[in-house]
Amino acid sequence: MTPRQQSILVGAVVTGLLSTSYLSLINFACCLGVILGGAVAVQQFTSRTGTSVETGDGVVLGALAGAGGAVLANIFDRALRPLGLDSQSISQDMMQNFAQMQGQQGMSPEMMQQFQGGGGMTMIIVGLLFGIVVNTIFGAIGGAIGAAIFGEEGQAQDVQPGGTQPGGPRTWGPEGGGTQPGGAQPGPSDGPQDESAGGSESKSEGSV
Repeated sequence: MTPRQQSILVGAVVTGLLSTSYLSLINFACCLGVILGGAVAVQQFTSRTGTSVETGDGVVLGALAGAGGAVLANIFDRALRPLGLDSQSISQDMMQNFAQMQGQQGMSPEMMQQFQGGGGMTMIIVGLLFGIVVNTIFGAIGGAIGAAIFGEEGQAQDVQPGGTQPGGPRTWGPEGGGTQPGGAQPGPSDGPQDESAGGSESKSEGSV
């Protein structure tokens, strides 16, 4: 799998887990779990590739993570349904307890059976498609937020220590650690050598 696919998968798993069982209650706050899953997908992508992420790329990563999280959440819920720990059963219990606290009669057995049954395969498919659409929207929002937060980390990794970018101009001289193109690096001993050479020439002319 590519780093992009791995990042989307991690974000989808986070979204699916935060949309299952009691953890799904976090989504009552403007689908906060789905937004977090989209942001995690962007964070994973920047940490795996070391590159910056623009807002458009973050939106795509978050949207795909949200759509995948909707599918995984449906699978997790069906696995937990025999234990009564799926999000649907938990929501049903909360509604019934709330009705009893208000002094009203709880749901009838017929309504409970219909609520648990989900209305057949058609309603299951419709509910899954609706969840995919909603998660895609909020996942895209989370991806944009993640790009604004974690995109700068990848941008900082693109710049090498010292403030120079890869392929940038190199400083010649002692500070840059290189030699001038086409010649040797000038050193401090060039001056005295020239003076000594000039003195020896003057001595030879005087002897003649």
